Amino acid sequence: MAPIERSAMFQPCDTPAALSRAAVRLLDNRDGPVPFLAAHRPDLRASAGRAADLYGTATVPAPVDTGLDLLGDAAGADAVRVLLRPLAHTWTTDPEAASGAPSLLICGLYQHLTSTVVAPLMGFNAPRPGVSVLTGRDMASVSWMIAKQYAGVRPEVTRQALLTGQDVVADPPEGMSVLSYEDFQTHDIRRYLSAAPWRRLQFQSHGKDQVLLLGRWALTGDSDADAPEGPVTLRPRYGYGYPDASDALDMIRFREFTAAEVILNACHSGTFPDTGSYAVRYQMLLAAIDGTAQTVIAAVTASNAGMPESARFLDHQDSGTDMAAVLNAGIADVNPYAVFLRHGVQRNPDTTPATLAAFRTDSPEQRETERLLSLALDRAVGWAESGLLPADHPLKSACAKFLKKYAPLLRRTSPAESARIHTRLTHDLAALDRSVARRIAADPDDPMMDYPDYWAERSAVRSAPAPMACHTCGDIAQRFVRTGRSHVVPDVEVVACVRCGDSDFRLVGGPALVSRSPVSTHTGGTVTVRVEIARARPGTVHYGFYTPGYLTDYTLRAPLRAAAVGEDGDFTDEFTLALGPAVAPQMYYYTVYSVQDLGIAIARHNLGVHPANPAAPGPLRTAAAPTGRERADTHAASPR
Repeated sequence: MAPIERSAMFQPCDTPAALSRAAVRLLDNRDGPVPFLAAHRPDLRASAGRAADLYGTATVPAPVDTGLDLLGDAAGADAVRVLLRPLAHTWTTDPEAASGAPSLLICGLYQHLTSTVVAPLMGFNAPRPGVSVLTGRDMASVSWMIAKQYAGVRPEVTRQALLTGQDVVADPPEGMSVLSYEDFQTHDIRRYLSAAPWRRLQFQSHGKDQVLLLGRWALTGDSDADAPEGPVTLRPRYGYGYPDASDALDMIRFREFTAAEVILNACHSGTFPDTGSYAVRYQMLLAAIDGTAQTVIAAVTASNAGMPESARFLDHQDSGTDMAAVLNAGIADVNPYAVFLRHGVQRNPDTTPATLAAFRTDSPEQRETERLLSLALDRAVGWAESGLLPADHPLKSACAKFLKKYAPLLRRTSPAESARIHTRLTHDLAALDRSVARRIAADPDDPMMDYPDYWAERSAVRSAPAPMACHTCGDIAQRFVRTGRSHVVPDVEVVACVRCGDSDFRLVGGPALVSRSPVSTHTGGTVTVRVEIARARPGTVHYGFYTPGYLTDYTLRAPLRAAAVGEDGDFTDEFTLALGPAVAPQMYYYTVYSVQDLGIAIARHNLGVHPANPAAPGPLRTAAAPTGRERADTHAASPR
């Protein structure tokens, strides 16, 4: 595009004196074009011409609390300060004095805004919202960036877009355009960007301080403007005349499209002058500042911003939102330092804390999905890799498949993706739980039920037990947790009673299972066992009841059941065990179990059976040799 010398919105000035006079006139009259220094900068004049379609009114922005003036005594600095001064209530040249300001605006040549000066002020060790920067490669660029702060975006300019080389957005909200990697292969991105003015553009992909990759396209920071060198003087290899991989890319310069706000969501997209890879001429941040954008958001270092941040951008399209603060808040769980820095004043600086409240944490639904997924994965590892189950056990292979499917999904997600994962996860867990419960009902001696002993040998109690009374017999008991010595051994909560032994077990984080019953009955008697399930996840819980193999003369209705547990997580039921006349008097036991989310809880307690007629002795006979399951359990005096 040929340079346009003048627009109705902006006034290029050839000398600092002309800039100073025009700035005073603007501030006195509160009307007229906004001046900027444009000597020897035809690229800035061209940007002002393109900006005529973007900005329509001139207003003085709301001032921040404190301004830090680092312009020094460079040529033209005093003229630039005329429009700079109204942007803050108070000004200082001392970074220490500005460190505690509620809101802060830093202004200076890019070459002077080093990491040692700016990083502490932006809260690199702990993200600090409310910090903005106005900078440029030379005094003309700085004045142009300041001038754009006085411009109001035309109300008809509403288009926003996300261009992402990392994510796929299936259903973007109305009014928001989204192009992903597949689109980069089929669309003319240069034509797409230059077709009309944009209110806001976010580019999310991989890159460096001089380039941001968009498939076969790339944004480039390459500039023809002469400017003082900064601390870094290295050029990309093409800057030395060598062939470069970027030669195969279609490079797009910021002067080729018009946007009021540009978000460069890529690692190192806006580095400090002393920490970047390449010299001032190649800095993408500076190229964006020389363009039409009054706001440029860029990363000073590496970033883990991804789909969750893209989703927040799509869901919150308010152009007044400080996206630097939003991005920093969103990635604070993985990047606990300030990554993104805002170049351009915050339109509504007092609204930042309220805005951030919605971005600091994931939704309760997202947190629940992450909790459930993490819990299920830990349990699947225990079943598949602890050595408890034989190689041909169905649960071992099922958990191996579960791990392969779901381990890659344990990552930061958007609300929509989290909801999809939750639906799939609960469906698959329900199927696994049903299979596990049926297998236990069919064979209570399944190796799965040996987990209390097997994992106990590979665990240790690392905290003091909590005294309590046994839920079943009322005797002295204690509750404690056996912590696995390796991540392949899940943590198990145990209740040990002086009468019942260590008889209640549950995987930590799973439902609590309690059985309540009389400690004894008589031959032919009926025992009601009350089952209480607490702190279950809302949904289906499978539970069942069984007796030792040598107790055969009894009736029990529906030994395997399932129940839908409500939001409170609690459920109560009863099993009625009716003993037949052939039951020999001795000590027996029963076992109640529950299954949810690959967690098995066990409550196993004694049940003494007295003769129906204590005065009548039983028949004298020689005991036959026990067989099968009876071999281990005949005449057992404890549930273990």
